[in-house]
Amino acid sequence: MNLIVDASTAVALIHHEAAETEIARILDQHDGRLLVPAFFWLEVINALIRRHGRAGREVLEAVRELEEMGIETVETDRVARLMIIDRAERHRLTAYDAAYVILAEIADGKLLTTDRDQARSAGRRAILVDTAGRISEPPPPDEVEPTWPTWRGAASYLGELRRKAAEESASRA
Repeated sequence: MNLIVDASTAVALIHHEAAETEIARILDQHDGRLLVPAFFWLEVINALIRRHGRAGREVLEAVRELEEMGIETVETDRVARLMIIDRAERHRLTAYDAAYVILAEIADGKLLTTDRDQARSAGRRAILVDTAGRISEPPPPDEVEPTWPTWRGAASYLGELRRKAAEESASRA
Protein backbone atom coordinates (compact mmCIF):
# COMPACT_ATOMS: atom_id res chain seq x y z
CA MET A 1 0.00 0.00 0.00
CA ASN A 2 1.18 3.53 -0.75
CA LEU A 3 1.24 5.99 2.13
CA ILE A 4 1.10 9.71 1.44
CA VAL A 5 2.76 11.70 4.21
CA ASP A 6 1.65 15.30 4.57
CA ALA A 7 3.85 18.11 5.86
CA SER A 8 1.94 18.43 9.16
CA THR A 9 2.78 14.81 9.92
CA ALA A 10 6.44 15.18 8.98
CA VAL A 11 6.81 18.33 11.06
CA ALA A 12 5.10 16.69 14.06
CA LEU A 13 7.55 13.80 13.75
CA ILE A 14 10.65 15.97 13.38
CA HIS A 15 9.61 18.58 15.91
CA HIS A 16 8.78 15.90 18.51
CA GLU A 17 5.16 16.96 18.93
CA ALA A 18 2.58 14.89 20.84
CA ALA A 19 1.62 12.93 17.72
CA GLU A 20 5.24 11.82 17.13
CA THR A 21 4.96 8.40 18.81
CA GLU A 22 1.84 7.33 16.88
CA ILE A 23 3.21 8.68 13.59
CA ALA A 24 6.50 6.82 14.12
CA ARG A 25 4.59 3.60 14.91
CA ILE A 26 2.54 3.88 11.71
CA LEU A 27 5.63 4.60 9.62
CA ASP A 28 7.57 1.73 11.22
CA GLN A 29 4.76 -0.72 10.44
CA HIS A 30 4.31 0.52 6.87
CA ASP A 31 5.90 -1.71 4.23
CA GLY A 32 4.86 0.09 1.04
CA ARG A 33 5.98 3.25 -0.67
CA LEU A 34 6.03 6.65 1.06
CA LEU A 35 4.90 9.38 -1.33
CA VAL A 36 4.75 13.17 -1.17
CA PRO A 37 3.89 15.90 -3.67
CA ALA A 38 6.91 17.92 -4.83
CA PHE A 39 6.03 21.00 -2.74
CA PHE A 40 6.11 18.88 0.47
CA TRP A 41 9.79 19.67 0.97
CA LEU A 42 9.20 23.42 0.78
CA GLU A 43 6.26 23.16 3.20
CA VAL A 44 8.40 21.28 5.73
CA ILE A 45 11.31 23.70 5.38
CA ASN A 46 8.98 26.69 5.73
CA ALA A 47 7.25 25.29 8.83
CA LEU A 48 10.53 24.47 10.55
CA ILE A 49 12.07 27.87 9.85
CA ARG A 50 9.06 30.19 10.16
CA ARG A 51 6.76 28.47 12.67
CA HIS A 52 9.31 26.65 14.81
CA GLY A 53 12.31 28.99 14.46
CA ARG A 54 14.74 26.23 13.54
CA ALA A 55 18.23 27.17 12.34
CA GLY A 56 19.32 26.25 8.83
CA ARG A 57 21.59 23.43 10.03
CA GLU A 58 18.68 21.89 11.96
CA VAL A 59 16.40 22.15 8.94
CA LEU A 60 19.05 20.55 6.74
CA GLU A 61 19.38 17.67 9.21
CA ALA A 62 15.59 17.26 9.34
CA VAL A 63 15.37 17.13 5.53
CA ARG A 64 18.15 14.52 5.48
CA GLU A 65 16.28 12.41 8.06
CA LEU A 66 13.12 12.54 5.95
CA GLU A 67 15.04 11.64 2.78
CA GLU A 68 16.56 8.64 4.59
CA MET A 69 13.03 7.34 5.20
CA GLY A 70 12.85 6.64 1.47
CA ILE A 71 10.18 9.22 0.69
CA GLU A 72 9.44 9.45 -3.03
CA THR A 73 8.53 12.81 -4.55
CA VAL A 74 5.69 12.87 -7.09
CA GLU A 75 5.21 15.75 -9.55
CA THR A 76 1.71 17.10 -10.08
CA ASP A 77 0.56 16.64 -13.69
CA ARG A 78 -2.23 18.41 -15.58
CA VAL A 79 -4.92 15.90 -14.71
CA ALA A 80 -4.03 16.06 -11.02
CA ARG A 81 -4.15 19.87 -11.14
CA LEU A 82 -7.73 19.72 -12.43
CA MET A 83 -8.65 17.27 -9.70
CA ILE A 84 -7.01 19.57 -7.13
CA ILE A 85 -9.05 22.56 -8.31
CA ASP A 86 -12.23 20.53 -7.92
CA ARG A 87 -11.31 19.12 -4.51
CA ALA A 88 -10.11 22.47 -3.16
CA GLU A 89 -13.37 24.13 -4.13
CA ARG A 90 -15.72 21.31 -3.11
CA HIS A 91 -14.12 20.79 0.30
CA ARG A 92 -12.86 24.32 0.98
CA LEU A 93 -9.23 23.18 1.19
CA THR A 94 -6.05 24.93 0.24
CA ALA A 95 -4.66 23.71 -3.07
CA TYR A 96 -1.77 22.22 -1.11
CA ASP A 97 -4.03 20.19 1.18
CA ALA A 98 -6.15 19.08 -1.78
CA ALA A 99 -2.99 17.93 -3.58
CA TYR A 100 -2.21 15.43 -0.80
CA VAL A 101 -5.75 14.05 -0.97
CA ILE A 102 -5.61 13.75 -4.76
CA LEU A 103 -2.20 12.04 -4.59
CA ALA A 104 -3.73 9.49 -2.20
CA GLU A 105 -6.49 8.84 -4.73
CA ILE A 106 -4.21 8.66 -7.77
CA ALA A 107 -1.67 6.44 -5.99
CA ASP A 108 -4.45 4.29 -4.48
CA GLY A 109 -3.04 4.88 -1.04
CA LYS A 110 -3.74 6.23 2.42
CA LEU A 111 -3.08 9.77 3.60
CA LEU A 112 -1.29 10.13 6.94
CA THR A 113 -2.18 13.54 8.37
CA THR A 114 -2.82 15.59 11.49
CA ASP A 115 -5.13 17.94 9.55
CA ARG A 116 -8.84 17.28 10.23
CA ASP A 117 -10.10 19.12 7.14
CA GLN A 118 -7.73 17.20 4.92
CA ALA A 119 -8.75 13.93 6.57
CA ARG A 120 -12.42 14.80 6.16
CA SER A 121 -11.89 15.32 2.44
CA ALA A 122 -9.87 12.08 2.08
CA GLY A 123 -12.58 10.04 3.83
CA ARG A 124 -11.70 6.34 4.07
CA ARG A 125 -8.23 7.05 2.67
CA ALA A 126 -7.30 9.12 5.73
CA ILE A 127 -5.29 8.06 8.73
CA LEU A 128 -5.86 10.97 11.07
CA VAL A 129 -3.48 11.30 14.00
CA ASP A 130 -4.88 13.99 16.27
CA THR A 131 -2.69 16.50 18.08
CA ALA A 132 -2.76 14.38 21.23
CA GLY A 133 -1.17 11.55 19.23
CA ARG A 134 -4.19 9.26 18.84
CA ILE A 135 -5.66 7.88 15.63
CA SER A 136 -9.10 9.41 15.09
CA GLU A 137 -11.91 8.80 12.65
CA PRO A 138 -12.19 11.69 10.22
CA PRO A 139 -15.58 13.38 10.23
CA PRO A 140 -17.74 12.94 7.10
CA PRO A 141 -16.82 15.25 4.22
CA ASP A 142 -18.49 18.60 3.72
CA GLU A 143 -19.01 19.55 0.10
CA VAL A 144 -20.13 22.58 -1.82
CA GLU A 145 -21.22 22.66 -5.44
CA PRO A 146 -18.22 23.42 -7.68
CA THR A 147 -18.29 26.38 -10.05
CA TRP A 148 -15.63 25.29 -12.54
CA PRO A 149 -18.02 23.15 -14.67
CA THR A 150 -19.96 26.32 -15.52
CA TRP A 151 -16.88 27.99 -17.02
CA ARG A 152 -17.54 28.31 -20.75
CA GLY A 153 -14.07 27.05 -21.69
CA ALA A 154 -14.12 23.98 -19.40
CA ALA A 155 -15.34 21.49 -22.01
CA SER A 156 -12.76 22.47 -24.63
CA TYR A 157 -9.94 22.58 -22.07
CA LEU A 158 -10.84 19.13 -20.73
CA GLY A 159 -11.11 17.83 -24.30
CA GLU A 160 -7.63 19.17 -25.04
CA LEU A 161 -6.27 17.43 -21.92
CA ARG A 162 -7.91 14.13 -22.93
CA ARG A 163 -6.47 14.40 -26.45
CA LYS A 164 -2.95 15.09 -25.12
CA ALA A 165 -3.21 12.22 -22.63
CA ALA A 166 -4.27 9.86 -25.44
CA GLU A 167 -1.34 11.03 -27.60
CA GLU A 168 1.12 10.51 -24.74
CA SER A 169 -0.32 7.07 -24.07
CA ALA A 170 -0.06 6.10 -27.75
CA SER A 171 3.55 7.32 -27.95
CA ARG A 172 4.53 5.16 -24.93
CA ALA A 173 2.94 2.02 -26.45
